[in-house]
Amino acid sequence: MKRVIQFISLIALDIAAYYVTLYGAWYVRERVFPLFYTPLTPNYSFAYYAGLLWMPAIFIFFIAYSNIYTGRIPLWNESKKLIHANTLSFMVLMAVVTLGKAQGLVSRTVILSLWILSIFIFPVFHLYGKKLLFVLGITKEKVLVLGAGKTGKLISQWLERERHIGYEVLGYLDDKSDRIGTYIDGKKVFGQVRHYTRFIKELQINTIIIAMPSLGPDKISSLAYEVQQKVKNTMIVPNLYGIALLNTELLHLFYEEIFLLKVKNNLKSMSNRIIKRAFDLLVGIVLLPFLLLLMAVIGIITKLTSPGPVIYKQERIGIGGRTFNCYKFRTMVQDSERILKELLQSNRAMKDEWERHWKLSNDPRITRIGMFLRKTSLDELPQIINVLKGEMSLVGPRPYLKREMYAIANEIEDITKVPPGITGLWQVSGRSSTTYEHRIRLDIWYMMNWSLGLDLFILLRTIKVVLFMKGVR
Repeated sequence: MKRVIQFISLIALDIAAYYVTLYGAWYVRERVFPLFYTPLTPNYSFAYYAGLLWMPAIFIFFIAYSNIYTGRIPLWNESKKLIHANTLSFMVLMAVVTLGKAQGLVSRTVILSLWILSIFIFPVFHLYGKKLLFVLGITKEKVLVLGAGKTGKLISQWLERERHIGYEVLGYLDDKSDRIGTYIDGKKVFGQVRHYTRFIKELQINTIIIAMPSLGPDKISSLAYEVQQKVKNTMIVPNLYGIALLNTELLHLFYEEIFLLKVKNNLKSMSNRIIKRAFDLLVGIVLLPFLLLLMAVIGIITKLTSPGPVIYKQERIGIGGRTFNCYKFRTMVQDSERILKELLQSNRAMKDEWERHWKLSNDPRITRIGMFLRKTSLDELPQIINVLKGEMSLVGPRPYLKREMYAIANEIEDITKVPPGITGLWQVSGRSSTTYEHRIRLDIWYMMNWSLGLDLFILLRTIKVVLFMKGVR
């Protein structure tokens, strides 16, 4: 019965996501696009589109076909599946409208906007909707972790952070006697690993995670075989700590009883680069009308509160190592470079901080409106122009300054293979609180692990970081 309730709840979640997305698509078609051109198809009310029940049915079918309702996977993996399912839905809808000669009954602009907006709205609904279902106990499943060491603790922290997956760690089993009876992040170490069958029954466990990579392959293989006979789901953490590669394919060698990890560098593919560029253009064009209005308001406030130009241009390192003018709203007083030079010469603490982060936590050059723009990252809105020009991407490595060339000399060839991004991994991984060296490592990691799903994940996390202003100084 619980699985049926869970299945129905997830479908209801996607129906809600569909109608929110549909309203956005309808609004773009009926309220925004007429400002720029006269549509050929007649105007229809939102109630008319909401009554076309065969449209959400197509979305639900492909999402169900992707096993999203029955699987428990991280957000970025689920987002990739959602993008794939919604893209198939879009293609079917376009085929029905075009081949069925129903262009006058359903606007293709609505369908296109529906698809683009679904890329963002559906994952958001899944993230927060599943967290709510977890709190309500609908998707909650008990988990027992074998191993209370570093790996087991990391697994527990991950599941606590990613509650939308639906796993609740009840506790640990470990063979070190000094750990038994203790608590790790509020989770008890119940006993020794060999007593796992007893705790499966007592705690009503269906899922066990074996987080003991130091045991070695033979012992882990034997333990996994035994555990598989007792529970429905068994997960194993292999001894590959530190190798966080998303673009991998698992190849099974049955007779040899081993597996291979096939690692792909997606950005080596020209077709993937075209997909990334097309994604930037589609999202940029859809968002442009809203952003232009917001940019106009910010520009007026900036001009009225501080003398100087509204837009600040700065040379940054772009694709292929070529420089370009990166646009931002001006957030500092005029002649800020001269003031910075004087500050660094007169204040040793500021100089040390600048050399570590290339930023100052309490920069006296920042204006009052500039402080707000930086905290909300609204100062970077003009970079949408860079994106449309092809100089930047929505997601990518940092747009490094020319003076930072020496710091990234060893990695510049890899970092500049794609355009820099308005946002990226460093912005959603602590932002200003990360070290400069860590930012470079994050950029390299992004290049090695790029996927459209990863870009979407970063965009969603950016929205969260901006709203709550996490890691901003």
